[in-house]
Amino acid sequence: MKTGKLPKEQVDWVAKLAHIGLTGSETSKYAEELSAVLGYVDELQKVDTSTVDETMQITDLKNVTAVDAIGKCEIVREEFLQRAPTSEKGYIKVKKVFDRKV
Repeated sequence: MKTGKLPKEQVDWVAKLAHIGLTGSETSKYAEELSAVLGYVDELQKVDTSTVDETMQITDLKNVTAVDAIGKCEIVREEFLQRAPTSEKGYIKVKKVFDRKV
């Protein structure tokens, strides 16, 4: 993969996907910086790694997990509902997340 200078249109497209508004000077700046990063990636792809074993991680750390057990809750339902900003029909009321159209 050979990369040259990244077109400003591609930087604008990526910024739009990320919901980031860029000025013209920022687009030029990031086009240069991203082109440099892609150039480094091109250099790394030239390195022969065929004799290197695949490695997931090198620290030999293990995940530490807690036992998932049901325990007694110290707060009763009514107290939860009193602490909630709004409640309705015995449930905590939250803002709508999805707009379901069937």
